[in-house]
Amino acid sequence: MTTSFAVGQRIELDITTVAFGGDGIGRVDNFVVFVPFVIRGERVEAEIVEVKKRYATADLIRVITPSPLRVEPRCSYYMRCAGCQYQHVEYAHQLQLKRNQIRDIFQRIGGIAEPPIEPVVASPRPYGYRNKIVVHGPGKPGFWTVRGRSIIAVDHCPIARDEINEKLSALSHQPLGSPKLGEGGSVEAKHLTIRCNSEGKAWTFTESSAGVSPVSEEAERAGRPRYIAETILGKTLHVPLTSFFQVNQGVIELALEYARRIFGASGCNTLVDAYCGVGLFALLLADLARHVYGMEVDKQAIAAANENAARLGLTHYDFYAGSTDRLLFYTLRQLRLDETCLILDPPRSGCGKAVLKTLREQKPRKIVYVSCAPPMLARDIKELLRFGYKLERVTPFDMFPHTAHCEAVAELAPR
Repeated sequence: MTTSFAVGQRIELDITTVAFGGDGIGRVDNFVVFVPFVIRGERVEAEIVEVKKRYATADLIRVITPSPLRVEPRCSYYMRCAGCQYQHVEYAHQLQLKRNQIRDIFQRIGGIAEPPIEPVVASPRPYGYRNKIVVHGPGKPGFWTVRGRSIIAVDHCPIARDEINEKLSALSHQPLGSPKLGEGGSVEAKHLTIRCNSEGKAWTFTESSAGVSPVSEEAERAGRPRYIAETILGKTLHVPLTSFFQVNQGVIELALEYARRIFGASGCNTLVDAYCGVGLFALLLADLARHVYGMEVDKQAIAAANENAARLGLTHYDFYAGSTDRLLFYTLRQLRLDETCLILDPPRSGCGKAVLKTLREQKPRKIVYVSCAPPMLARDIKELLRFGYKLERVTPFDMFPHTAHCEAVAELAPR
């Protein structure tokens, strides 16, 4: 298909849907145009910024006919900062939008005609929920702009916790980055991380090619490795400052309660927590299991998982440091699979091929697959269905309100 569109050209079009990722889709002479910050049913004016063979991308210039679901964004950087895509959308509609997008993903990528997608579980706090942000240099701390061409300096973020915004405001005028010697005065970029725990204590540190450097006195006093204490469902876990932990405490608690119900009803007595991090699922479900296992490539996180288990008074656990690709096979083959529930919580890229091969050969009674990347989840589930599993349900959790991202929990069992 050819088009006569040119970069810089302004057009009017009607938005027919909003795709996963946040861009609205409209057509001009049957040619697809992607436009951000719109809602289905709106008529908008947009300016073409890029033309490809099959589609074009455009910037929103103005909304000609607004949707009744449109609301005023709370962020003064909105539509310039790349962090949020849906602040202009009424929150209840965001949840419906994400459910529809996940259903479409499972149909297109997963090959499932009628995927069992449950309603999205809402975040208790649509704003002020993030317990971690990363701002960038060189220059004043900021976020990437919408098309990633530059950094916009910021002094607050409405989706971040108040404690983080206090730190960000205090540090917003301090430049990140320093000149490199012998390179004509070029500046090395740095990344400033601000993180707080459930008790509201905040830590700040920078990351660069030279490593991690504390900015706050709290982090300096904590020593190496630095830990933060997180209280989840009444249990306190120590988390290494630089290790992964979910950004929305309210939603992760809802997801953990959901996982407890699944495990309790599964008839299993053994839990395997793959890609376990600091052992969040294993430790919070341990009271329901005869034995729990965890595996994680981050050695610092595994050390924390073992310390957390001992601190909680557990004795029926084993945590292994290493690749899940290798460890899952050796763990499952020593267990009674008809008594085993496997939790998969891989990185955004999804499960490795070796993990899927293991699950083709060794089928635990229940699989609970947790993912922050629905396309990768649908891709992996398509493989598992080929291996003789059935998909029982997918329950999305809005871990990231006002963004295009969504967590999803899929339940599978052998046919």
